[in-house]
Amino acid sequence: MIVSVNKFKKIFLYILLALCFVISLLFVNHNHSFYDRTIAEVIETNLEDTAKVVDMHNNEDQLFTQYLTAEIKNGEEKGQLIHLINEYSTSGAYDQQYHVGNELFVSIDANEKTGLTGTIKDVKRDKSILIVTWIFIFVLLIVGKKQGLFSIISLAVNAVILSYALDIYIKNPHISLLWICGVCVILFTVLSLLLVNGNNEKTYAAIVATLLGTFISLFIAYVVLLLTAENGLRYEEMQFLTHPYRMVFMAGLFIGSLGAVMDVAITMSSSIFELYEKNNDIPVKALKKSGLDIGKDIMGTMTNILFFAYISGSIPVIILYLKNITPMSFVLSINLSLELARALAGGIGIVLAIPIGLYTSIFFVNRKKAKL
Repeated sequence: MIVSVNKFKKIFLYILLALCFVISLLFVNHNHSFYDRTIAEVIETNLEDTAKVVDMHNNEDQLFTQYLTAEIKNGEEKGQLIHLINEYSTSGAYDQQYHVGNELFVSIDANEKTGLTGTIKDVKRDKSILIVTWIFIFVLLIVGKKQGLFSIISLAVNAVILSYALDIYIKNPHISLLWICGVCVILFTVLSLLLVNGNNEKTYAAIVATLLGTFISLFIAYVVLLLTAENGLRYEEMQFLTHPYRMVFMAGLFIGSLGAVMDVAITMSSSIFELYEKNNDIPVKALKKSGLDIGKDIMGTMTNILFFAYISGSIPVIILYLKNITPMSFVLSINLSLELARALAGGIGIVLAIPIGLYTSIFFVNRKKAKL
């Protein structure tokens, strides 16, 4: 009977997810009236080859002109046709080719002779975003099952908390962003680990290790920046901020290192408790040795992941500078100084989380033994 009830719950969940997928897909295909900007769907395209452009490094780029006919999907001109011109290049850095079925945000210019004409402002991408989001959800549920579901819930809750926290800071700039992010880090850690791993000693150990590793790494980063007077850091990318850019950088460093530290902390906690559950008589010395071996195995990979995650976003700008014969030292200092600082601070947190997670987990294991 219990098996049949569980099976019924799974079937009901799958049906519910399928319904949500269909409803959301139908919604994004018919949500034009919810937008303030004019949306037009491309129904015909004509391509014209225009010219070749050669830059100072003898790199060729082909330029094209597209003449588009599109149907307006919302607003007072709904149902009318609009004629658009799209110029794009083979590089596609700042432009792209459009195809029949693409939905575009446009501005309308009425013309008595040629009918409605306009300018392309942007592409409506909510369909693609929705499909990628659902693929992520389905994969997470297939692999993680119940824990995958709670991971999705924790992700949504964390996004809402972060959005609300930033909104508080924007409306109350006198409140320190670091304090706001500190509260957020605590909430993120507690909610995420409790939802995904449940209310148990393993989760408590991971929470303590995550918070200690994150806060200590931030403190070390702050002391180092204070002692070095932030020499070598270039804040040019934050020049348009109306808020203190140093505090914003530290807050980003705070939030950025949390994910990696949390991953290491829960890995260490799960490993130690798994070893204990397999053998309740395992000595503490053996737990320490096994935990340190596990920590050494994940330390390098996690640090590399953090490094690549921060550096990857700067690759296009680095290539642009190098193509214009800019010295490598200048390119790295101007583009990667903040990313490298974030990666190093996160790496410190990862390394600290290994012994902290190990000894915290052993403490809770001993506490669990004492209760038996």
